[in-house]
Amino acid sequence: MFYSHTIIAKKRPLGTVWITAHLERKIKKHQLNEIDVASYAECIMFPEVPIALRLSGHLLYGLVRIYSMKVKYLIQNCNRIVDDIRRVFTSVQVNLPGEADHAPFESLTLPSTFNLDAMELDYYPIK
Repeated sequence: MFYSHTIIAKKRPLGTVWITAHLERKIKKHQLNEIDVASYAECIMFPEVPIALRLSGHLLYGLVRIYSMKVKYLIQNCNRIVDDIRRVFTSVQVNLPGEADHAPFESLTLPSTFNLDAMELDYYPIK
């Protein structure tokens, strides 16, 4: 073997990455929050002791799964916050009279003939 068993021991940081690579549902959310993907990737790419290429591939795969789970949790949190914000702003009460539920037709459409001479505009001569 090209690695020490202590590198991927269950209680070691890379052990969590190893478990994630092989058992997707074994990792908990608080364990994900403790993992710094950049520093773990550096530990995998530049190990203190030489490790096999296959092992480094498995560890990188586990790291990609961890990153994917972190992104999934981030998207869920963002969607929940957006829903909460929408719920806050949709609960605003508007007190309109009963007949004010429709706008008048004239306020939404232009007349069929548009006559500028009929409009009362202020005249400012150009000097």
